[in-house]
Amino acid sequence: MAHIAQDSLATIYFEFTWKSSNATHVERYLAEGVSFTRDILPLGVKSRMRGLGVGDSVEMAMDPSEVPAFKPGKILDMPRTRFKAQVHGRDIKPRIGRYYPKFYIESVPGTRPDSATPFRVVKADRAGFKADLNHPMAGREVTLKATVVDVRPPSEDAGNLSRWSEIILKGPGMQARLLDTPTDFLGADPFLREDETDDAAFYSTEKAADHLEASSIESVQKVYGALLENGMDILDLMPGRTSRLPEDITPASVIGLGLSQEGMDGNADLDKNVIHNLNDDPKLPFDDASFDAVICTASVGYLTKPFEVFEDVARVLKPGGVFAVTYTNHWFEPKVIQVWTELQEFERMGLVSQFFIRTEQYEDLWTSSDRVESGAKEDSVFAVWGRKI
Repeated sequence: MAHIAQDSLATIYFEFTWKSSNATHVERYLAEGVSFTRDILPLGVKSRMRGLGVGDSVEMAMDPSEVPAFKPGKILDMPRTRFKAQVHGRDIKPRIGRYYPKFYIESVPGTRPDSATPFRVVKADRAGFKADLNHPMAGREVTLKATVVDVRPPSEDAGNLSRWSEIILKGPGMQARLLDTPTDFLGADPFLREDETDDAAFYSTEKAADHLEASSIESVQKVYGALLENGMDILDLMPGRTSRLPEDITPASVIGLGLSQEGMDGNADLDKNVIHNLNDDPKLPFDDASFDAVICTASVGYLTKPFEVFEDVARVLKPGGVFAVTYTNHWFEPKVIQVWTELQEFERMGLVSQFFIRTEQYEDLWTSSDRVESGAKEDSVFAVWGRKI
């Protein structure tokens, strides 16, 4: 078995964990073609990984110098006239807690006018707003784990001085709330959709039945595998032709609730099918405390009454039961809710977290992301879960 040497190329699975005021967050990043000669790895990782083989890992607190520092001087007062933004052809206003690209602000000090780097609105009124230009992960305490997936011989063409600390930290942080203020996700008509025609007719098509890319299935199963146990009664909300359950899990029962009898009939994981449109009626047709777990795969962005659905999921869960929501960065444009299309990738985890938090019936809230660095097109998989109080 090959081991990492000073000039090796490797595939490294980075995983880092951090906490915000409302949740614990786990970020995973599969980095291919990491050059131990040319690339810049997080401080301490390169030396500790030399000599390791496939499956070996190192774990440490990420050095504070590798995490962007929080600087109060990067919080700037701005007049409203400096915020210039349009989404879907309409002007938008700055909303508290939201992230926007810096090019939405005219003349940001020290920033290119076309910069897509995010800033956060931390205060807003009719006259102006405060723009926090700090990195979304600024000042966070991060625990890092790096696992060897593959080791290859050195190549003259490999490695390009990639700074892996910057790469893996790009995106995370945006799902966290401000310390004492919920994020204002609900702008004008957040739950409208491009296509408001009958949902059942739309989802009966073959295209609409394919909720998940094949490359994402393993990541989704990894999430469910960590949360589900043998002997559970599981409710699968809006399942497709498979429930994406791990193969080594043997539930007591799996009930699917969706729009298409035909689609669920082909799902071998289901013991029973229930036809029900949650956008018409968010109340689940089940008794209180009926399930040990509820899962929802690649469908949360289509709920037009998400707060009501999350409230009722808590009703049908047993105390301590888990509700796990997974999705990718792809969707069916005509049926996705409007706010989903307006958010940055990691902000969507913040929105889903808000669905949990507002019910006041869940605890132990977690989010996770799973991303791939590869020349091939891959999906990122995101997850949010919590347990019924």
